[in-house]
Amino acid sequence: MELRQLRYFLEVARQEHVTRAAKDLHITQSTLSHQLRQLEEELGTPLFDRVGRQIQLTQAGRMFVGFASRALRDLEDGRLALQSLSGLQRGELRVGVITTYTNSLLPQAILDFTNKYPGIRLQIEDLPATQIAQRVLEGSLDLGLAFTMSETPGLKTEPLFSERLILLVSKDHPLADHKSVHGRNLSTLKIALQSKQYASRQLIDRHLRRYFEDGVCMELDSIETMQLMVAKSDLACILFEGAVLPLPNLRAIPISTPEVVRTAALVWSRERFHLAAAKEFAVEIKKSVAQRRQPAMT
Repeated sequence: MELRQLRYFLEVARQEHVTRAAKDLHITQSTLSHQLRQLEEELGTPLFDRVGRQIQLTQAGRMFVGFASRALRDLEDGRLALQSLSGLQRGELRVGVITTYTNSLLPQAILDFTNKYPGIRLQIEDLPATQIAQRVLEGSLDLGLAFTMSETPGLKTEPLFSERLILLVSKDHPLADHKSVHGRNLSTLKIALQSKQYASRQLIDRHLRRYFEDGVCMELDSIETMQLMVAKSDLACILFEGAVLPLPNLRAIPISTPEVVRTAALVWSRERFHLAAAKEFAVEIKKSVAQRRQPAMT
C-alpha cells in the first residue's frame, strides 16, 4: 500500500467523482482508477460503488476513510516533528486568518517573523472562521487567527483580546461627534457590510439587523475597501474594533445598545504536533496586539 493511494482514495471519497478528483490531483483518470483498483485488491474489498461517472463509498469505504485520514495525519505530524529538529532554520508555516485581522494585526507580525526566521516560508490564507477551524482540524493549517467559538472537539482557542462592534462614519457625517450610538440610530443610515459568508456579518445580522432592515446598500469582502469608501462618502459600516484602520477621515463610534462583544483568539489543534515556527509566530501576533494597545487577556 502506497501513501499516494491513500491520498487518491480520500480525494475521490471527498468528491465522489473520479474525473473531478483526477483533475484536482493532476493525474489522468485512468491512472487514478488503476490506483484505486490496486488499493481495493490489496484490501480485499470494494471501497466504491460505481454508477457511471458517479461513485459512492461502500460501507467498507466509509469505514476506511477514518483510518486513512488518521494515517496521513500521523505521518504529517511525524514529518513536522522531524522538521522541528532543524530549529527555525528552514521549513514552512501555514496560517489561516479571518479578513478582520489581515490588515490590522498581521503586517507587523509578518515582518518581524520573517526578519527573525528568513528560512521559514510563511503561507497566509484569508479565510472565513469556519474554514479556519476545519482546516486546523484537518492539519492543512498549522495555526489560525480568528475568535473564540463554541466548544469544538479537537480544537483549542487562546484568547487575545475582546472587541466591540463599532459604527464607522466619515469625519463629516452627522453622527461623527457622537460618543456612542443606539441600534435605533442605524435605521436611517446607508450601510455597507461584509458578505454574509463571514461570521462577523452573521453576528451583526443576529443582533442588529432589525434596526436597519432596508438600509444595507452594499456588501463587500474587502474590509479595507469598505473603510476607504466610508471615509470619502456618506456611507457607514459596522465592524469589530480589531478591524478598524487608522484613517484620518474615519470616526469610530461604539454601538452601546445592544452591545455586541467577541474575543479574538489563536486557534490550535488539540491533537496535532505544534511547530516551533507556529509558536513563534503566535508570539509575534501577541506583540502586534500589544502594540495596538488592545487589552491582552491571560
